Amino acid sequence: MTRYVALCLAALAAAGCAGGSPPRVDDLLRGGGLSSGAPLTEARIVQGLKEALRVGTERAVGVTGRRDGYFGNARIRIPMPDDLEALD
Repeated sequence: MTRYVALCLAALAAAGCAGGSPPRVDDLLRGGGLSSGAPLTEARIVQGLKEALRVGTERAVGVTGRRDGYFGNARIRIPMPDDLEALD
């Protein structure tokens, strides 16, 4: 279960970096996402986490998968350490 939570957080972070904004809790409540009356079971939680991971991954790949999508985005690009750049 902890692994699923970590994946969900990674997916949400990727979605945030990809330019999309994560849904707000009050938007979820108004949209019926959490107030549908159905009990919150482990299976439902896992299903929601998988969906969050899928959506976050699609958004991240959509932004970073195009030309200069990764190298041109300073928010997500991890630059080569100065010590290693001299090895080029």
